[in-house]
Amino acid sequence: MMLRRQSFLLATVLALVCSLAVAANDRPNILLIVVDDMGYSDIGAFGGEIETPNIDTLADAGIKMTNFYVGPTCSPTRSMLMSGNDNHVAGLGNMNEALTPNQVGQPGYEGYLNDRVVSVASLLKDAGYHTYMAGKWHLGEEPEHDPSAKGFEKSFTMLQGGASHFDDEWMMYANYTPTYRENGVRTHVPRGFYSTEFYTDKTIQYIDGQEDDDPFFAYLSFTAVHDPLHLPDDWLERYSGKYSLGYDRVRDQRLSRMKEIGIVPDSTVLGPWLAMVPTWADLSAEQQQSEARKMELYAAMVANIDFHVGRLVEHLKQAGKLDNTLIIFFSDNGANGAEMDMYPETDEAWVARNSDNRFSNWGRRGSRIAQGPGWAQASSTPFRLFKAFIAEGGIRSPLIISGPPLARSGETLDAVTHVMDIAPTLLAIAGTSYPSSNENGDLVPPRGRSMLPLLAAQATSIREEDDYLAWEFFDWHAVRTGAWKATWIREPFGSGAWQLFDMAVDPGESNDVAAQHPEVMQELADKWDVYADEVGIVPREVSEWPDQ
Repeated sequence: MMLRRQSFLLATVLALVCSLAVAANDRPNILLIVVDDMGYSDIGAFGGEIETPNIDTLADAGIKMTNFYVGPTCSPTRSMLMSGNDNHVAGLGNMNEALTPNQVGQPGYEGYLNDRVVSVASLLKDAGYHTYMAGKWHLGEEPEHDPSAKGFEKSFTMLQGGASHFDDEWMMYANYTPTYRENGVRTHVPRGFYSTEFYTDKTIQYIDGQEDDDPFFAYLSFTAVHDPLHLPDDWLERYSGKYSLGYDRVRDQRLSRMKEIGIVPDSTVLGPWLAMVPTWADLSAEQQQSEARKMELYAAMVANIDFHVGRLVEHLKQAGKLDNTLIIFFSDNGANGAEMDMYPETDEAWVARNSDNRFSNWGRRGSRIAQGPGWAQASSTPFRLFKAFIAEGGIRSPLIISGPPLARSGETLDAVTHVMDIAPTLLAIAGTSYPSSNENGDLVPPRGRSMLPLLAAQATSIREEDDYLAWEFFDWHAVRTGAWKATWIREPFGSGAWQLFDMAVDPGESNDVAAQHPEVMQELADKWDVYADEVGIVPREVSEWPDQ
């Protein structure tokens, strides 16, 4: 039965590829834009109050995917994006920075994109695409793991998970100094560097340097809005005074807008507030001022991303390339609720000693400020929790797709999709496929599905009713099939037991219905066990807050 279903889906995708290729006469360029640590509701197209007109325009011209899932943190998501497979298969079963001794050396826990999978960039390059990358890699630091060794023809990348957004190349936390490479060669950022601007410039440079008319695949991997919150001077006051109302009211206002524009069902209520985080009314006036300033800086960083996305899109338009460019935009995980002193080997004293965190310097060179858990929950509206958790606030991302081969525009789709689906989709668009083996040996088949039937308006779903998606991070579990989602999250962040939620009416995970539906709960728990066995999960030996 499973083989018949897979054969039918493959035949459908191939038929769509052929029909689209005939209609278009050539293959589209592909621009993949990934934002770092941006919350689900931050952009205007998904209900946010932050001004993002350029991203919103892409959404209006294309489609918004409201049930798109990613991993709970950076490198697991990126491994699935590049491979089309689960992160436990692709080498990032745990982030390299958080591996426990028993996980080190285990298959799927190498800490880099391993040889059991092949990069989508390599396959697109073999299919005749030029391949470019600018920004954050976070999939291995050795030369053999560099983007230049994984199919990217040209690349300027930061190898680690985060750093200063300025030209000081300052470490994000203790003993975590950034490394930059261009085309595999160690380099340094130029004077006047600001990450979002520079990575956009590099993408434009690589595309403009192309001397033929072959299609390109450009991966623009922003490091914003990952902490530390940094901005060019002329952006520092863009949102001054806009967040004094507090994160509680911002959550309420966002949820109202999300219902109005059809991002969430009318039945949606806000996910439960994290008990250890004070409400806005519980803060002193001085604390409210500090918290409001954090969100002012964060919002300006999101708006700055939008500005540079607009600059890139306009450049493609002026170059005559926009009409034949598929653009994909999403965030690698939910908003980051960790403070700067929560990273490994880093505490309040280290941050104070190594930062210029005078209030007047926030957002400028030398400061180390994070969004924090209160605003991260607002950015995750209406969901529960945020980055590093397998609750919806950590693993659901806004997805916008615009350009060919879309046969629809201005639509909001609620089909369940996953970051693993992007690589198979790009391969289908390029008219190529994932090989069963390469020079390194046999490859593990992708777990993702092509979204091409959705993009071509030939289907309303790419998954059968009994198909499932599953997650594991930090020994926390989640599994979703149809509208049902089950989670296991330890106290104090969860109940310490399996919980069951109906995503069709309760995406905020506010009403545990496991007791009312024990048979459904058991079915999902069993599916998670199958998943854990299939991908080879190795539980951690210790329990602590993960590296972000």
